[in-house]
Amino acid sequence: MLIDWSFVLIVFTGLFAIINPIGNAPIFISLADHLSKTQQRAIALKAVTVGFIILAIFVVFGYALFNIFGISIQAFRITGGLLVLKVGFDMINSKSKDSAEVTKNAEVTDTGFAISPLATPILVGPGTLSTAVSFVGVGNKIENSIIIILSSGIILSMTYFVFIYSTTLVRIIGKEALNVVTKIMGLLIGSIGIQMMITSIEELVHNYKL
Repeated sequence: MLIDWSFVLIVFTGLFAIINPIGNAPIFISLADHLSKTQQRAIALKAVTVGFIILAIFVVFGYALFNIFGISIQAFRITGGLLVLKVGFDMINSKSKDSAEVTKNAEVTDTGFAISPLATPILVGPGTLSTAVSFVGVGNKIENSIIIILSSGIILSMTYFVFIYSTTLVRIIGKEALNVVTKIMGLLIGSIGIQMMITSIEELVHNYKL
């Protein structure tokens, strides 16, 4: 099997930008700062594991769900593109997943917040799922699914280490630098959302002409 490394790079970059491990570090601190280091590691592991399972299930069975509900991949891509564009826009305007708002609106318990809101929707939300399924539809679906699942596994593993060392990371980098990273990621995510819509419209026009 010949690996399309340009596709691998696109998938990894896109998923890394929208999962945004570094930008989500302050949120993890706000939710887990009152816990011991052992508890923080357990929460981080649970969050990334649940996030990975959700993403992998959606990548594998996403198209089957579309067939059941009669949804075309183009319709899903356009809807997903709008969601991804909104996520990117909010990140550029420093509104994405605000830690104070997340803490205020979430039911924060020692075990509950690992799944919600941390695993979903913070790490793996509608934008992440839309992006992942859209990548599946480009070319060989089985090969693409493997690349997406492996990439998400690597990114979420990185997220685990970012989370458990989040206090040190924020202290070294600083909140201002994290905000800059978030805005850059937001610009990239917004571009991905627009490209998803452009690709879908081009496919619909092509199919209409046929």
